[in-house]
Amino acid sequence: MRTSCLQIVWLMTILFAAMPVLAQEPGRDIYMKRCFWCHGEQGRGDGPSAVGMIPSPRDLVAADYKIRSTPYGQLPTDEDLFRVISLSLPGTPMPGWEQILTEEERRRLVSYVKSLSPRFKTEKPESLPVPSGSGSVERGKEIFRTARCFVCHGDSGRGDGEVATALSFEWGLPHLARDFTRGWTFKGGHEPRDIYLRITGGLNGTPMGPYQDLLSDQERWDLAHYVSSLDREPKETSEDFVVVAARIEGEIPDAPDAPEWQAARPIVIPLAGQVVLDPPLRWWMPTAGSVTVGALWNGRSIGFLLEWNDPTGPANPYPDSALLQFAARDGSRPYFLFEDSDDPVKLWQWHTGNGAEEWTATGSGKIEPHPAGFQVNSFWKEGRWHVIFRGSLGSEPTFETGKFVAILLSVRDGANAEFGRVRAISTWLYTTLERPRSLRPWLSALAWLLGAVVVELWILREAEIARRP
Repeated sequence: MRTSCLQIVWLMTILFAAMPVLAQEPGRDIYMKRCFWCHGEQGRGDGPSAVGMIPSPRDLVAADYKIRSTPYGQLPTDEDLFRVISLSLPGTPMPGWEQILTEEERRRLVSYVKSLSPRFKTEKPESLPVPSGSGSVERGKEIFRTARCFVCHGDSGRGDGEVATALSFEWGLPHLARDFTRGWTFKGGHEPRDIYLRITGGLNGTPMGPYQDLLSDQERWDLAHYVSSLDREPKETSEDFVVVAARIEGEIPDAPDAPEWQAARPIVIPLAGQVVLDPPLRWWMPTAGSVTVGALWNGRSIGFLLEWNDPTGPANPYPDSALLQFAARDGSRPYFLFEDSDDPVKLWQWHTGNGAEEWTATGSGKIEPHPAGFQVNSFWKEGRWHVIFRGSLGSEPTFETGKFVAILLSVRDGANAEFGRVRAISTWLYTTLERPRSLRPWLSALAWLLGAVVVELWILREAEIARRP
């Protein structure tokens, strides 16, 4: 009897000790392992890694979500939360967990996130219906004008509207209007269905309010298709890594809309935040996600046209700039950030304050200035910079047909506090000169054609002779 009592006491002790674990909400173990670091133990967005994050982690208790399929101010559905957890929020520190957590684990995480806010106990979200028919880009373009979307997003949709620099979140922090040409940055997706939901339900806490009562369902559907059609860089990646300078006969033009630039074969180069050399803590968010570059040469000079989106233009607390970095030695591809003593680089920089600057670098702290041996012209129009570098083929680095020179691109947006080493930067690419057009292939083809005609005439002549009596 005494043994049985001791066993009962022992089992009850274990049960009471295990009750907190048994009673904890589904998904808490996953949350504490994966999400606690940013969102905090109670879900207030105050985790140990939250300091310095831009934007700050979501306060899961307030449950004020921007990305959802429900009307303005409502809670998201379970599927909305599941999608964000699975696919991430581009342009934020929020990663996607689809490749790390199983579907069951992500569903459990949705349940636990909901348990952190009392709102989910009393409010029942309902998804907005989405049209299933086709939308008209042309009608959407007209609605873009009549609804005055250009005031924030600009005439070309690059986020450079007349009030773009005056926008802010409800809590006072600056807010940039979305650049519609960079669809991959849309936090809720860039398909017409996704855009329709953002237009209809708005984005809580931002200047983007709901248009559910301002435009009809069809008008919002057409507008969504127009916005989707502006997407020029859905992933901001490129399979190209060689900039081929097209051969022209005249001078390298100093204007980006000159017809000579149509001969260039521009490629889109992805950029990333410079996080190697003493950057701000966890700085990953440059304004420019890519730069388009094309090149021309004429036997004496070479020119590069760099174009990238910048919604604020030149009026910034810090100057905007663009940089071309070349490997100074033939056949070398040194370390990509200002190189080292064994592999120097040549740097051409355009700067809204100082114009053209040229340096030689043998390390991040060893930069020697030189008189600028190149010319630069810059233009800002409709939320986009166009900068032309023109230099002599006789100066370093030397460009020749059949030779590949390593080249790196970098730009800075002063309005985004990008200065010094804080910049958007590419990896190494290559540039080469297109060979001059030659008449040799045409002459060879003509010679073969004439030879064939001669042979055919000879055969006909011999055949005619053979038929004579």
